[in-house]
Formats: sequence, C-alpha cells, structure tokens
Amino acid sequence: MMLQSVISRTEVCKKLGMTANSGDKTVFDKAGCGVPDAYPAISAISRVACVALNVPRVFVSVSVGEDDDLRSFAGMSKRDVTACAELIVPEVNRAGILQIGDIKNAKRVSLQKIAAGLKAVRAVLAVPVVNEHGDTLGVIAALDTKRRRFTVSDRTTLKDIATNVSGMAGLHRAAVRHQVAEVELKDAMEALPDGFVLYDKNDRLVHCNRRYREIYKESGDLRVPGIKFGDLIRQGVYAGQYPDAVGKKEEWIAQRIHEHQFPGKPIEQQLPGDRWLRIQERRTNTGGLVGFRIDITELKRQERELSRLAWTDSLTGALNRHRFLELAEAELAHSQRHFRNVSLLMLDLDNFKMINDCHGHAAGDHVLNATCKSWQNQLRGRDLIGRLGGEEFCVLLPETKGSDVLVVAERLRQITEQQKLSYDGRAINVSVSIGTADYENIADTITSVIKRADQSLYKAKSLGRNRVETSTIEA
Repeated sequence: MMLQSVISRTEVCKKLGMTANSGDKTVFDKAGCGVPDAYPAISAISRVACVALNVPRVFVSVSVGEDDDLRSFAGMSKRDVTACAELIVPEVNRAGILQIGDIKNAKRVSLQKIAAGLKAVRAVLAVPVVNEHGDTLGVIAALDTKRRRFTVSDRTTLKDIATNVSGMAGLHRAAVRHQVAEVELKDAMEALPDGFVLYDKNDRLVHCNRRYREIYKESGDLRVPGIKFGDLIRQGVYAGQYPDAVGKKEEWIAQRIHEHQFPGKPIEQQLPGDRWLRIQERRTNTGGLVGFRIDITELKRQERELSRLAWTDSLTGALNRHRFLELAEAELAHSQRHFRNVSLLMLDLDNFKMINDCHGHAAGDHVLNATCKSWQNQLRGRDLIGRLGGEEFCVLLPETKGSDVLVVAERLRQITEQQKLSYDGRAINVSVSIGTADYENIADTITSVIKRADQSLYKAKSLGRNRVETSTIEA
C-alpha cells in the first residue's frame, strides 16, 4: 500500500516568506504556534478507510483554505490521483454522493469518463466532506478494483470518516488563521515607530520589537524572551544604560522595579547621549504587562530651550532679573539651613551711557554681551549671574565670604578693564564698579543682602569708579 500527500500552497505561505513547495508543517514550525500538522492525521485517515471498507484504494481531497486543497491517497499513482481530482470530485459536487458497483457498465458519459481515466477501478463509493455549516469542503472516495455492492453500512462508515476529515480540516484552517494572525501581529509590532514590549504575569519578557532593542542599544542584547524584568534592569544599570542610576544603583533599581510592578502615570527616563523616553505601561487582563517607549528627546530639548529663553536675558545669556532673584532666594535659604556662607556682587559698567552715545546702541549691546561672557568664564558652575537691568548685573557666590569675595570681585574688575573691545573698527574702553556684601545673620533676606551690595556699589562709583568696595554692618 502506497501513501503520499500532495500539498498546494496559499497566501499564508507568502505572508510567512514560504515557497509554493513548502509543506504546511514547515509553516507551523516557522511560526512556532504549536498547532499540530493536519496532513499526517488526514493521511492516516486514508489508511483507516482502506481497512474499514476493505478497499485497496482511497482518495481524499479537502479544502483547508481559500485556493488551498489537501489531497491524501492510499494505493494510488499520481496519475490516478489527478484523474480522481478531475473526474470524481466534480461528480460528487454535482450528485452529492457517488455509488457505482461496476463502473465499466455505466451508461452516463461522466461515469464512462471515470472508467476511462481509472482503468483498474471497477467500484466507487464517494461522499462529500461537509463542514458544520453544510458547506462542501471536499470529497472522500473508496475505490475497489473489482465489482462490488456497497452496503448502507459502507456508506455510513465513509460518511463518519468524512466527518472526521472535516473536523481535521477545520482545526487546520483555524491553526493557519491563528498563525497568520500571529505573524500579522508581530509585523504590526515591528512597524510601530515606538518601542513595544510585552511581559507575562511572571514578569518575564515575551516579545519586544526591533525599535525597543534599538532604544536600549547599550543593553539590547540582554532583551531576549524569558528574561525577568528585574534581572534586565539590574544588568542594564551595570552596563551603563541608565545615567540617573550612577552613584545610587540599588536605590534606582528598587524604584524602577516598583514603578514597573505598579504602573500608573507615564514616567520619563534618561538614556546615554542625552536621550529621553516617555514610558507608558499597563497591565493586561491576564496579569501581564504591555509597555511603550516613546522617544521625547527633541521635546525635552525644546523644553530646555523654552526654559532658557524664559529664564535668561536674550542679549547676554545671563539670568533675567526674575529668575536670578528666584534662584538667589533659594540658595540663600539653603545656606541659612546649613549654616554656610554666601556673598553677593553688584556690578555696574562705568559711563555706559557715554558708550551708547558715542558708538551707538549696537556697540553698547556688543559691550554688554562680550563683558558678560568674560565674567561667566571666570565664575564657577554653581555661581549665579543675572542682569538686573540696563548695564547692572548681580553675581551670587555660594560658600564664599570675606577676602575670597574681594578676590573674585577684583578679578572680574581686572578682566573688564583689560578687554580689548572694538566695534566697526573703533576701540571701546570699558571698566566696572563693583560692590560686595556677605550674608550676615539669620534675619538676612536676598533683598537685604542686595541692598547692602548696592550701597557698596554706590560707594565705589562715588570714589571714582573702576574699583571694588565692600559693605560693613553698623554695630
């Protein structure tokens, strides 16, 4: 007895990158969906039918999808299979059932064609394979090489076998639909512009798309199915994936795991290279977790630029008056709480009106910008410099007092005087008068310290300008 399967291909194969010659088991193996291959089971049905009906040949043809027919046969050559498909299938589709005891004596033309096409066959019993909706999916035929009267029991047996074939075809069709849906879902996830990730109820990674791995490029190779979120985060921290974790690794890991396990509002996460993400995570109905990673780097840069424009003087880049007073007040309060020194400088460019009058306002703007930049280059990163208005500036010096303040002030004065500024080919000489004041006691406010520094500035101007004066508190 010979058993062989002839398989045609469907659009499913194209979706999976298969060829028209690929067996369906390959389709399932490629997708990994775990649904058993229907073909071996239906092929086994051919052998069962041979035994059950005591015939040497059985032919099965059943549709398992649009333009996709499964053919299984026992005891037949490929030529006979082709003849069955071309002759018996149309006859059963027309008549509903085909039962012939001796086909050689048949009078009907269509039956004579069957006899001519299947020379060794004398008796045929064929029934349709019907699904639960009554739609015909195919045909199963029992073929005998000698004359034979098929009984009611034979017809019932073949119909029962046809029912089993229909069920197997339905399972196969559902499996392919499942496979196609899975492939399409993965394709859709890969097409997302944002990072996508799915964790199961045990917090193990199920799937993440290519964009997700690209975003976490420093630890992308760690993001494989099965790894737990906690292990992934910990390895990512020690791989340098998260700049915010530097210096507080375990604390950062604990906080991130908590945010992940109890997802709520979106959170922002910094990555190397000043990249930023918005993380949105939600629980699934089965207890898993689905998450998106949205790149907001450009948005963060725009926010910083807007903040810079809102907080800084557009001409010099120094803090504007409002922002300087706000930050200075906070720094003073911090110094008071921690019993630390803080001092203030008031700077006013000498005879600035004369510069504007002689050289023009554009030249005056050039002087303000260049001079402020020279001061910024001399100050520490935590020092604050603000333009309070016109040619008047203020510098706050945290953890600085007494003679150290005078050293800083004198350096700024000398830098200003030594500048070689010009505009439209004309040299411009610039000098500055500076007044200083220290934070003295708990009753001090930023207003009172600025007032004392302003008094020192007035004194410097009244004594001839281009000098530094410091305030003294009366006993």
